[in-house]
Amino acid sequence: MVLVAPPVAQRQGGGDAAERVLRVVDGRAPAGGVLELLRADGLARVPSWGGLAGGLRAWLEDAAYSAVRARGEKSPPLVLGARQLLGPAAVVYEAARSAGRRDGAGAPEPEPPRDDVVLARLVRALFRQIVTVGTLDDPLHDACDALRVDGAGSAAMLQRIESLTPAARHALRETLGRHASRLLDLVPRPQPDWRPRTAERVAIPLAGGRVVLHGVFDLLVDVPEGAGRARGALALSTDDAWGRTRRSLHYLALLETLRSGAPPFRLAQVDSSSGRFGAEDVREEHLRVMTAHACAWLAGASWGTAVGSA
Repeated sequence: MVLVAPPVAQRQGGGDAAERVLRVVDGRAPAGGVLELLRADGLARVPSWGGLAGGLRAWLEDAAYSAVRARGEKSPPLVLGARQLLGPAAVVYEAARSAGRRDGAGAPEPEPPRDDVVLARLVRALFRQIVTVGTLDDPLHDACDALRVDGAGSAAMLQRIESLTPAARHALRETLGRHASRLLDLVPRPQPDWRPRTAERVAIPLAGGRVVLHGVFDLLVDVPEGAGRARGALALSTDDAWGRTRRSLHYLALLETLRSGAPPFRLAQVDSSSGRFGAEDVREEHLRVMTAHACAWLAGASWGTAVGSA
C-alpha cells in the first residue's frame, strides 16, 4: 500500500499539514476492503507518544482556564465539537453566541432538518448496520428502523421523511441505495477480534469540566498486530467533503490521545457519495495543529460572551 499527496492538494512552499490530503494511489480498495488500510503491518515501527499527551493536555488546560476566567464563573460550560471548532465562519460565530447565553434566551427555534442532513443520518445508520451485521435488506426501511431506535433524538428526521411526497421518497430511496451499494463494496464486516465500535463517543473535560471537547468516531478498531494491537479509526462522509472530514479525524485523534495516552495508529476515510477512500498515519504535527486550533478558539471565548450579551 502506497500513500501519496495528490498534486491538487499541495500548496506552494509545502502548505499546512492539515491541508495535504493522503490517498491510495491506485484508487481501488484492497481485497479486504477499506478496513485493510487500517492494518499497521506495512510500517516499520509504532511511533512513541511518551509525554506528548500530557503536554497537549497542559496546553489545552491553560487555554480552558483562561476562557473560564474571561467568561466568568457563572457562565455555562462550553461544550465544543468539531462542528464548532472547525466549521465555517458562520458556524463559529453562532457557536460563540451560544456560548455566551446564560439562560437560553434568544436561541433560535429549531428548523426542520435539511435534506443533506437527513441523508447523512440515514447513511450513517446503514454504515453501523453493515459493520455490525454485514448485510442490508431494504436500505431506507433499515435506516428508518435504526432512527426509531434512537428515540426522540431522531424524531425530527423521521417526521421529515414521512412528510415527503411519493416522488421525493422514491428519489431518496434511490439515492440512499447508491450510497449503500458503495459501502457494501468498500466496507466489509470487521472480524470480531478487531473489536469494532461504531458511533464511539469521546468527551474530554477541561478546567474542571467547565470546558468539554467532544466528538464521535464513526468506527474505531483495535487491529491485532503480532503480540499487540494497533488502534485505527475510520470516518464516513456522504458529500465528498474530503478536507473537512480529514480535519475532523485529526481532531478526533487528538481527543483519543488525551483519553488513552496515544492516538489511533492510522486514520482512514471513505465517502459514500463518490466511493473515494484513503488512509494516513497519525503524525505529531496533526495533533499539535489541532491543539493550537482549539486553544485559539478558546482564546476568543470572551469575545463570544460579549456577542451573546449584546
